[in-house]
Amino acid sequence: MADVALRAGDVLLDYRTRRQTLRTEQKTAGDFVTDADRAAEALISAALGAAYPTYGWLGEEGGARGAQDGLRWVVDPLDGTTNYLKGLPHWAISIALYKGEEALCALVYDPAKAEMFVAERGHGAYLNGVAMQVSNSVPLDEALFATGVPAGGRITHLPDCLDDLERLMPQTAGIRRWGAAALDLAYVAAGRLEGYWERNLGAWDVAAGTLLVQEAGGVVTPLWSGRSVLSSGSFIATNAELAPALSGFIGTRE
Repeated sequence: MADVALRAGDVLLDYRTRRQTLRTEQKTAGDFVTDADRAAEALISAALGAAYPTYGWLGEEGGARGAQDGLRWVVDPLDGTTNYLKGLPHWAISIALYKGEEALCALVYDPAKAEMFVAERGHGAYLNGVAMQVSNSVPLDEALFATGVPAGGRITHLPDCLDDLERLMPQTAGIRRWGAAALDLAYVAAGRLEGYWERNLGAWDVAAGTLLVQEAGGVVTPLWSGRSVLSSGSFIATNAELAPALSGFIGTRE
């Protein structure tokens, strides 16, 4: 996973030097895909497929293919495409191996900052080889959170998000909207953020990051009862201390 992520990162860094001439399409309003996304996913799919030919696949650009024994890769080759296109150095590659609804191992790689976050179930989480853990002993009024504010063609839950912000912002040190869900989750795992919540993301957006948080000592809870984080893309991720407080401010209407 790390080897193929590094190779895909080199592809994306190369395309970035000519991003203004990239062929770009909108899948829905405000949701972009480029030749860089497709090239990175093709490389990752080919490499992992050659190494593990019986494993299934779910990729943001390439869709799904079947799996044996429930094992499948869940991949976002470029999380934060809008940032990438605008020249903002905040985007990442996300790769996770799942068995059914359970993540076995996960990786989020940020080529622009040369940061690789990895985790394996039961074996902890690491940033560039150094063990990481979620923050602790941070009171709510000193806590920094992240979320995603729906835009473009995905504004179904915009009123709920704005209600969350109105309730929560006066109680905290701030809320960030970075535009790359995989890195928001990785930053919670690394203790850079106290928590992150969002609604209605794709499975590839959250597949790797949720395991990073859990293996770094945090908690990830579905936002909607009876629906898993992977299938709904709706969740709260934070450290255990702040989980009850944060959950109390976030609306759970589906």
